[in-house]
Amino acid sequence: MTTDTGTAWIKQAEALCTATAQDYVDVLVDQAGTEQPLQNALRQLSPAIRWFALFDDTPEAGTTEYSPILMRLYFPVSNHRGWLEQLVEHFAGTPRLTLLVSPLSFDLLSRHLQALSQVHWEEQTGLLRYYDNRIFAPLFDHVLTPEQRAAFTDIALFWSWRNRDGDPTWKAGTWTPECVLADEPDMSRVDDAQVELMGCISDAEGLRKELPALDMTREAHFAHCMALAIRANEAGYLGSLLDFKE
Repeated sequence: MTTDTGTAWIKQAEALCTATAQDYVDVLVDQAGTEQPLQNALRQLSPAIRWFALFDDTPEAGTTEYSPILMRLYFPVSNHRGWLEQLVEHFAGTPRLTLLVSPLSFDLLSRHLQALSQVHWEEQTGLLRYYDNRIFAPLFDHVLTPEQRAAFTDIALFWSWRNRDGDPTWKAGTWTPECVLADEPDMSRVDDAQVELMGCISDAEGLRKELPALDMTREAHFAHCMALAIRANEAGYLGSLLDFKE
């Protein structure tokens, strides 16, 4: 992602926030694999930034340095805008940065995003890594139920991320003033079929690195690999996807 594309992304976000009478944007950073966790830098910023670590008080609390971080940045505050510009530049070319235009209070949004990151499967709990941009779109397209999709869209006016081609992508939310949201949202339950489809996302991402893309964009290439992984899953195929024959 070029600097110009990053600047355009910030301008798009600001324009949408202004159009919805908001002077802030919420930023979600996936810290997996980062060498320098953001918490120390966040504590030193002035004026202070509201931020929340999604792993707080969860089974992953022991790895809070890798926790996804939600922060609320105000466009009129120069240090906040400067921090947003640094984040966009630093995470360019990675799937680690998500923007939300949400009218929710920061605390309520934090609770909902934290609940969305935790799922029940049979008698276990696990992470739903929707804050990884490679996963967000295929989750919506292939895995989540309509009710589970609504849990994401009802808390925001827009979600935004950079796709595999580096282009800003916007997904409209469904929040309205009439939305009634729980103060303490429940954790979602996923079934075996959904877990298998989540595995297809990982399989497709792995296949994308091995299968020649020909003249396809990265996004089109992934979609092709995802379709192949789903067909292999439906066929009960357990071998290498490179060898799968329909």
